[in-house]
Amino acid sequence: MKIFFDARLINYAGLGRYERELIAELLKLNQDITFYVIGEKSKITSYINDFNLNPQNFVIIDLKINKYTFSEQFKLINIIRNMELEKKVDIFLFPHFNIPFLYVPKKSAVIVHDLTFFHFPRYFGRIKTMLAKLVLKNVLIKAKKIITVSNFVKNDIINMFGSESDKNSKLCQNILRDKITVMYSGYSPKFQPAPENKIKEFKIKNNLGRFLLYCGNRKKHKNLINLIKAFQEVKKEFTDLKLVLIGKRFEKPGKPDFIDDFINKNGIKDVISIEYASDDDLNLYYSASSAFVFISLSEGFGFAPLEALASGAKLILADNSALPEIFKNAAAYVNPYDVHDIAAAIKKTLKLTINDESTAKKTAADEVLNSYPNDLWAKNILKVLNETIK
Repeated sequence: MKIFFDARLINYAGLGRYERELIAELLKLNQDITFYVIGEKSKITSYINDFNLNPQNFVIIDLKINKYTFSEQFKLINIIRNMELEKKVDIFLFPHFNIPFLYVPKKSAVIVHDLTFFHFPRYFGRIKTMLAKLVLKNVLIKAKKIITVSNFVKNDIINMFGSESDKNSKLCQNILRDKITVMYSGYSPKFQPAPENKIKEFKIKNNLGRFLLYCGNRKKHKNLINLIKAFQEVKKEFTDLKLVLIGKRFEKPGKPDFIDDFINKNGIKDVISIEYASDDDLNLYYSASSAFVFISLSEGFGFAPLEALASGAKLILADNSALPEIFKNAAAYVNPYDVHDIAAAIKKTLKLTINDESTAKKTAADEVLNSYPNDLWAKNILKVLNETIK
């Protein structure tokens, strides 16, 4: 099988993790797959080496280009047409919906992770949001198959783009229901509870005692300002507590972002910002944390919370979007807009001892983790790809 794969975001956090794990898992299932991957050659080559993949399985199409731009649209079309990729590949797999508006290949499977962009245009820019909405609407009409990562996202698409009145429309809600397949993601088995001696060494090395952890990007919808406010409230009682934020800034190197500005303006202490952590270190951060707090205003799935749960962390999550669907009873849920509610949940979690943790909560965590193995995820995606080729 020859698969075109848009890997321009392969170094990102959530979406990048999805791309990295999916390619590797598909190759475990079928070593004869050839990926025609588009993206920055250096980053793709680094990924291939880091995951010990066979370079012979890849044809790298070097392209560095900004997302959601007019130049992106035309450059992608030119590459697909000039290389005659429709003749060379069996299927086009787009792990994100930003596909050329004027040209959607016939045998295309598109993965939609969330509609956060459209729910919070004030955070992303209204013009970009409007253009992205046109692109996604076009994809929903022209792509052969749409994959979503949760039922929440599927229903969100149907409610936002589906037509109730025009049954002949390609955006008819019933047509969209049939066209969209839900494929839950998986998580890497490298994430598991770290041994106590390793956790102890890690905490000493990094000067950490009790700490709350967040991992993900630093975009405004991730609600980090409310997390920091809740941390301030909790710290009045738990004075030794620290907050670790792992995620890349979107500003230029060395330039503070809106989170840094908020911390500096309010003189907030003990917030540690880390732009990058290896998977081995990330596993230790998850395992060593007193709680993993993820109170995003909108999520399509939740990669980082799943990795944290697999590493043995206690979860405090927003009570919205896909998070309750994915994590069920394995997490404590809070109103992400209510700082006092967030702080109360953190305090309650910090006061729990190992003996206080209920068997029901541990069983719930196991049930969640058993629902999302990487190999099942990849098998389901491969099945959809084979159906789309026909």
